[in-house]
Amino acid sequence: MSTLFIATITYLASAEDVAAQRPAHRAFLDGFYKEDLLLMSGPMTSGKGGVLLVRGNISQQELAQRLSHDPFVTSGVAHYEFCEFNAVKYAAFLEGHI
Repeated sequence: MSTLFIATITYLASAEDVAAQRPAHRAFLDGFYKEDLLLMSGPMTSGKGGVLLVRGNISQQELAQRLSHDPFVTSGVAHYEFCEFNAVKYAAFLEGHI
């Protein structure tokens, strides 16, 4: 069984303000990918926010603290919410990756 987090981003500002912060936000997330914490990320198709799938080898408190430095958050254009879950079933190709 593996613990994972779904971190959802909700936009709080105009699409233009969000777009202005997007390059810095994506550069910020690169650090999480380099640490093998972030499995995938991307915008919601609704355009109202985004989603991160995060490996559970970090506490929710530490994850929230670290994501508080995301340019989306520090600029005030978005905020995060977290859902921690236990992955008891998953596709075979994910074995060893979560």
